[in-house]
Amino acid sequence: MPKLLDMKFPEGCGTLPDGFWSAVDVWIKKPHVVNKRLCGVKETEGRQADGEDLRFLLDDDVELFKNVMLFLCSSGASAAHHQDKPWTFSTRTFIPKVSCYGSTLHKEAILKDFDRQQVTFLPFEEAAGGKVSLRRGNIYQLRLCSESCEEWTLELHVLTSDSWLSDGVAYPKLSWLSSDLLPKLVRWAAECKSSEFRSTLSLLPVEKYSLLYQQLKEKYKAMVKVWPEVTDPEKFVYEDVAIATYLLVLWAEERAETNLTPPQSFVDLGCGNGLLVHILTNEGHPGRGLDVRRRKIWDMYGPQTVLEEKAITPSESFLFPGTDWLIGNHSDELTPWIPVIAARSSASCRYFVLPCCFFDFYGKYQRRQSQKSQYKEYIDFIAEISHVCGFNTEEDCLRIPSTKRVGQGWGALVL
Repeated sequence: MPKLLDMKFPEGCGTLPDGFWSAVDVWIKKPHVVNKRLCGVKETEGRQADGEDLRFLLDDDVELFKNVMLFLCSSGASAAHHQDKPWTFSTRTFIPKVSCYGSTLHKEAILKDFDRQQVTFLPFEEAAGGKVSLRRGNIYQLRLCSESCEEWTLELHVLTSDSWLSDGVAYPKLSWLSSDLLPKLVRWAAECKSSEFRSTLSLLPVEKYSLLYQQLKEKYKAMVKVWPEVTDPEKFVYEDVAIATYLLVLWAEERAETNLTPPQSFVDLGCGNGLLVHILTNEGHPGRGLDVRRRKIWDMYGPQTVLEEKAITPSESFLFPGTDWLIGNHSDELTPWIPVIAARSSASCRYFVLPCCFFDFYGKYQRRQSQKSQYKEYIDFIAEISHVCGFNTEEDCLRIPSTKRVGQGWGALVL
């Protein structure tokens, strides 16, 4: 049961041990921030557990069960460690960016031991029929060790190192755990900063998003080669593919919840290059885009993509009573007006905004609080407008290459 590596925390690090568990939670819930071959994970709720809860993985191998139990307890028990169920047990299912495992699910059983300040990962695979098989050679453990109140070390242990399997996705290399993961865990634990915003894709099933995103990315990648605008084609094409994916999954979930079949209609206010309108239309949603200035790329989409060159002035002339969703994707001056226009259009009209530049109803938005970041303050300002307009407002973080990636709306407030 070798120790592969240890890393010392900065002297006098005052965030421990809480920072250790905060960093571990990032690795458990959001491994894609380190392992770029993952889209995310699906995690079960944690519950208290003991050795009997591991029988589904270890029942057929008495010797393995004994070795795993020794591994879980090898750091020594504290005086308080006499609970009947000493571990917090959960599982996570890996969601690769590119589907590579077929119908087999790659999972990990996770055992948090708060008394010993350690967390153990037991990888296993679950076949379509429900049969599970433990990847015994890939069991590893992260331990927080202290020699004094001011000297802390993070250690990486494995049950056995001679049979480690690596595929770079669910099973990273041991050298990667040492060179990439451990330093990041130390940094996260030392910083221990809480985000102002929610985790990415917190309102959607990540596995559905990942699958659809890969399909749409492949379908629309040709746009990068023929992009006639002066803007960066890769950034704009793949960002709009990601936004379209988010909306398509969100709308599919909405139809399932309301038992409705017809695809939602939309109007994109301030549609810019029109690519988002083009993708949503191609994927079966009736809609159109409006913008004050025509773009060269509009001519490439064909007649099925409806784009109109028109100045948008919030008034009775710009209401959309027959539309399900209004979209404001980096809609600048229009952003604070979109919840208002949606509320006045009809009782059933919803909206989705992805704010970028900061405007209120009169001009540039003026900051009111210094305790928040400017972006968070502006998001809260739009949420306040939304609440006044009567919306049940939610927010989420999109997975796009932009610092301005929080969105908002009825059913989804996107940051």
